[in-house]
Amino acid sequence: MALTRLNTNAYGTSLNLASNVTGTLPAANGGSGRTAVTGNVLQTVTGTSTTAASTSATTYQASSLLVAITPSATSSKIYVIASYQFHVAGISSGNNGGQSTIYRDSGAVLAVEQDAFYSNNGTGLSLRQTLAVLDAPSSTSEITYKIYFKARDSGCTVGMMTNNGESTITAMEVAG
Repeated sequence: MALTRLNTNAYGTSLNLASNVTGTLPAANGGSGRTAVTGNVLQTVTGTSTTAASTSATTYQASSLLVAITPSATSSKIYVIASYQFHVAGISSGNNGGQSTIYRDSGAVLAVEQDAFYSNNGTGLSLRQTLAVLDAPSSTSEITYKIYFKARDSGCTVGMMTNNGESTITAMEVAG
């Protein structure tokens, strides 16, 4: 911020700010005056679901938990974080559990398969799972991120959002 000159009139009693101040004033409210600075969050979108789904399949199945975002630049990155209810039931014996991941547009697996639960005592288990990933899609088209889940081993049933447990998934566009 550089203010270069303040002049008063000949009597030194009044100041005309419209004509006697020169220089550059800072951005209002302490802002930088810049947009799309690397690392800034440009937009945030959140999706929620309470729709229960379950499977005993050992291949990934789509849940109802998804979010869609349209990046403003191909250089943007998308940070996706999901928090959801996971449940395992129907364990007769052995080590059973479930795994979940984040898909981009129903094709690309973005997050490492993560064990959401693990049990070897024949009882059911429910917990809240969190999964996050930073994606670089290089696109300005709409992108959908969705949670997929599966049984880790045969012999058990896994579920998401059982007992009306609300779950969320948030996508944040980060300037690249």
